[in-house]
Amino acid sequence: MEKLDDKKTFAKTLSLLKTIDMYIIRKFLGTFFFCIALILVIAVIFDFAERVDNFMENEAPVKAIIFDYYLNFIPYFGTLFTPLFVFISVIFLRQKWL
Repeated sequence: MEKLDDKKTFAKTLSLLKTIDMYIIRKFLGTFFFCIALILVIAVIFDFAERVDNFMENEAPVKAIIFDYYLNFIPYFGTLFTPLFVFISVIFLRQKWL
């Protein structure tokens, strides 16, 4: 019974969102994910450029570099930069409205 009530509550809440609310959420999330993706791509490129000599010296396999190193590197830097890009996304969204 609780799950049915939760679904009704969620549907009621979702129906209360106006068009302007959905527009604001879409713009905010779009800016946020674009900025996070951009900084992560730049961070990975710079990190790889700095460490390529170390990888080659130690004869690290490509699979280990990608799956062991960078799949841990990306979430770490993503969570590190999230507060900054929430702030930046809010500022960009506010600039568009003024």
